[in-house]
Amino acid sequence: MAPEATGVAQSTVRVGLAPGILALNRFTMTLQNKRMPATEIRVDADAKGTSIEIGLDCPEESARRYAVLLENMEDVRELHFAGAAPENRAGSSIDYDGRRFRSVENSGTGEVGPETVFDYSQDGNVVSATYEGGDVRFGTLVATVDEDGNLDARYGHVNASGELMTGECRSTPEVLADGRIRLHEEWRWTSGDGSSGRSVVEEIGD
Repeated sequence: MAPEATGVAQSTVRVGLAPGILALNRFTMTLQNKRMPATEIRVDADAKGTSIEIGLDCPEESARRYAVLLENMEDVRELHFAGAAPENRAGSSIDYDGRRFRSVENSGTGEVGPETVFDYSQDGNVVSATYEGGDVRFGTLVATVDEDGNLDARYGHVNASGELMTGECRSTPEVLADGRIRLHEEWRWTSGDGSSGRSVVEEIGD
C-alpha cells in the first residue's frame, strides 16, 4: 500500500460513460494501467449509458490529477466529485499545481529553450511558476486562469547575459492522450525589442 494510502476512499468521483461494454472495458483498463488507487467501484448501466462511482484512496491533489485524465477520455460524457469539489478545481477545468513543463518549440526571438524547465503552482484562480535552464538563469511567472484552463500571464527573468527581461503571454491548454498538458503560447516582450512570438511547452511525464 502506498505511504499516502489509508485503506478507505478519501475522494469519490462519479463518471457518466458512453453505453456499451467496450467503453466500460476501456475505462476499467485505464484504471488498471494508470494504477489508480480505486478502493471501491459501483457500476449502473442501461441502454442510455453507464454510471460509475469510484472511491479513490489518495489525497485531493492526486484525485484531481486522476480526474483530469479520466474526464478527457473519449468515452467519458461527464465527471464530477461527489459532494464538494476538491479545492482549486471548481474554477478551472485544469489544475496546474505541481506540474512541470519543458519547452518544445519557440520563435526565434524567444529565450526559453529545451533546457528550460517550468515548475507550476496554483491557488484558486492564481497560477505561478518559476523557471530556469538554458538561456534563462532564473525567472518567475504569475497568471490568472479561467474556467477553460487558459492562462493570462506576465513573466520576468534574468537571461544568460545578465539582462532582466519581461513579457506577457496567453496560453491555451491541450490535454494529450496520456493526460499530460501541452500549452500553446502567444507571447510578447515588454522589454528589449518588444517582439512577439509563439511557443509550445509540454508537461514532463513521470
